[in-house]
Amino acid sequence: MKALEIIIYFSIGVLGLIAAGCFISVVKSVNSIEEELEEKRKKKTRKKYAKGGVQTISDPDTWEETYDLMKEFSKPRITYSTAEQLIPVFPLLGILGTVLGIIVQLNAKDIDSIFDSLGTSMWTTLAGLAAAIILRLVDALFVSKKVTELEIRFDMYEQDYQMFKDNALQGDNKSEQQEAADQGK
Repeated sequence: MKALEIIIYFSIGVLGLIAAGCFISVVKSVNSIEEELEEKRKKKTRKKYAKGGVQTISDPDTWEETYDLMKEFSKPRITYSTAEQLIPVFPLLGILGTVLGIIVQLNAKDIDSIFDSLGTSMWTTLAGLAAAIILRLVDALFVSKKVTELEIRFDMYEQDYQMFKDNALQGDNKSEQQEAADQGK
């Protein structure tokens, strides 16, 4: 039984380190992408005067550069998804320890074996739950917030770009209509 207990604790520890490493990697990548976006925004924005105030519009030439950053973001997004999928494994490992402890209890011949297996049951469950809770809190308070903020920022930039294209298309249509009207005179 001790060997299985050690394997469960080792699995919880290794998977916990892997998930934490994934979260750290994602946050570093997101921060790097955000810094690049901020630099581009500062260099390539212009103001548009419209009804209701001044709008800051990103230069449409930066769309391809931003699209490259969006593609670059797919890698940390996949890493983040993987780390998120690992979190439910921890309570399952704890439950596995509980089930193994109960099986040993059913086959126990003396009271000491029963107490040992009961301890294994409770401690492996505690370790699995603690790891899942800690990682879920880190995810909820830090990592998912960073990922979501960057996703929203990309969506907003894409909307700005689409608005610019639509306005440019409307401007082209107006100039064609104006030319046709001028030629008709």
